[in-house]
Amino acid sequence: MNRPGPGARGSMQTRASKRPSLAVLCLWLASRAFAAGAAEEFIGPFPSWADVQRDYGAVGDGQADDTAALQKALDDLHREDRRFFVLHVPAGTYRVTRTLVLFRERHNESKDVALIGEDPATTVLRWDGPADGVMLDYGAWYSKLGRLTFDGRGRARTAIAHGKSFATYNELFDLVIRDVGIGIEAGAPGGQGIAETTVLRCRFQRCSIAGISIQNFNSLDWFVWHSVFEDCGLGVTNLRGAGNFHVFESLFRRSREADIGIGNTGYFSFRNNTSTGSKAFFVGKPIAAAALVTLQGNAVFGGRGTMVEVGNLGPLLLLDNHIQTRGGPAVRLRAEAGLLSAGNTFTCEP
Repeated sequence: MNRPGPGARGSMQTRASKRPSLAVLCLWLASRAFAAGAAEEFIGPFPSWADVQRDYGAVGDGQADDTAALQKALDDLHREDRRFFVLHVPAGTYRVTRTLVLFRERHNESKDVALIGEDPATTVLRWDGPADGVMLDYGAWYSKLGRLTFDGRGRARTAIAHGKSFATYNELFDLVIRDVGIGIEAGAPGGQGIAETTVLRCRFQRCSIAGISIQNFNSLDWFVWHSVFEDCGLGVTNLRGAGNFHVFESLFRRSREADIGIGNTGYFSFRNNTSTGSKAFFVGKPIAAAALVTLQGNAVFGGRGTMVEVGNLGPLLLLDNHIQTRGGPAVRLRAEAGLLSAGNTFTCEP
C-alpha cells in the first residue's frame, strides 16, 4: 500500500506555486559548478610518463586502427616490473576495434598506475568494434583514469567494465562517456566487487541503460561528485545487481526512468543535486528490506508524476529539498516505510 509523501508525516508541505526562476537559477549554478571543475589545471605530461604515440606507435587520426598499439601500452602498464606508472594519451581520435584490457592476476599487477588523456575535449577513444562490445575492461586498483572521452557511437554496450579481480581505491575523473548502453559497470552478480571508488567531474551523455551501474554486493562506497548525466535511462543505479553509492552536487537532465534507482538496499545519500525534466529523481524498487536513504538539499524539477518513490522499508531522511512536479504526489512511500521530513518544499501543480 502506498501513501502520498506530502502531508503523510513530519513537516512536509504542499504549495501550489510556480518557481521557474528558481529552476533556471539552480540549473545555471549546477552547470557553472561542473564547468569550473572541468577547467581545473592539468599538470603534465612528465618525462617519466609513457606516451601511446611516441612509445607505442598509436596514430590518433580517427582512421588508423590503434587497438594493437593501445593494448601493448596497457600490457606494459599492468606488469609488476613495469618501467612506468603513468600512461599518457595525447590529443587525437583513437579508433578501437576490440576490447582493451588492463588485467590483474597478481597483487601488484595494474596497481598504483594511471591512464591519463591530454584533454577530454580532444582525446577520444572511438568504438568501431562489434555491437554490444565493451570498450575497456579495467582491472587496475589504487589507480587513476581520467581526461578521456569514450565514444560508443551507439554500438558499444559498455564504456568501462571492471575486471574479474576485486578492486578498490580507484579514481575516475574528467571523463566524457557518450552513446553507450552503460557508462561504467562496477562488478557483476556472482563475480567480484569494485569498492571505494570516486567519480569526479565526469559527464555521461545518452547512456541508454545507465550512466553508472553498481552491480555486486561488494561494490561498496562509490562516491560521485560534480558530474553531469544527460538523456540517460538511469543516472546512477544498483538495479542490475547490488552495492551502495552516494551522489553529491551533480546535475541530471531528462533521465528516462530515474536519475537514481536502487533495488537491493544499504546506506545511500544524495545531497545538493539538481534534476530537471527527468521522469523521477529517486526510485527505490519494492523490496522487504530497510534502506537508509538520505535526500538532502536537492532541487528537483520534473515532469508529470512522482519524483521520489520508496518501495522499501526506509527509513527515508528527507531534508531541505525543493521538489516540483505536475500531477503529483511529489513523494510516495510504502505504507510501512520509516520517514523523517523537515524543511522541504513540495510544489505539486495541477
